[in-house]
Amino acid sequence: MLTLVLEDLSLRRGEKVIFENVSASFATVEVHILSGANGAGKSSLLQALIGNPQYALTGGRIWLDNEEIQDWAPEKRSQSGLFMAFQSPCEIEGLTVANFLRTTLKFFPNHPLHQASATDFYKELYLLLEAVGLPKNFTARAVNVGFSGGEKKRFELLQLKFLRPKFALLDEIDSGLDAGARELVLQTIRELRPTTGFIVVSHSEEFAHRCEPTAVWRLENGVLKTAA
Repeated sequence: MLTLVLEDLSLRRGEKVIFENVSASFATVEVHILSGANGAGKSSLLQALIGNPQYALTGGRIWLDNEEIQDWAPEKRSQSGLFMAFQSPCEIEGLTVANFLRTTLKFFPNHPLHQASATDFYKELYLLLEAVGLPKNFTARAVNVGFSGGEKKRFELLQLKFLRPKFALLDEIDSGLDAGARELVLQTIRELRPTTGFIVVSHSEEFAHRCEPTAVWRLENGVLKTAA
């Protein structure tokens, strides 16, 4: 199994302590739920792990497969196997879904489709679109521009299935979804779990339970602890 280890992580924004001395260990095949009240710092923790410069750590180390990555750029963390599904993914005017995914492949030389023909690329893309319940003409739409909330979440799932990362950070991916879409999220976790580790932020105890988590964590007053 591969591991993602957090060692004494701390984050401040100005004078405010977001979290302090956070330590935890995660492994592929595991699903960890991250809970806590709104504003507790759950999303900030995930942003810090993925390398968002607006959430630069003020202390601690992050280990991915026994390599320190806290000083790595976001793109290097992504190429090394970290993936994040955002609460509010950004819109990219003028870049279609198909071109976005095709360009992404250039930065993942070990991906099975890295040097694939256009025919093979679209064959796989259409299968993924069908799997997440999106139409074929979705490929021509600009990334996240005019997408409904459900379409954004389904597109995040498509990217997750497409990249099959070592660790997936899912920030409230179940929020606002109907029962069918939530089932799709759960199905995707089950499908990828043999090779991917998950850290899932959710406010739903029912959804968290159905994820069949390895552990449930609670972030409260800047401290991360295993939930009772």
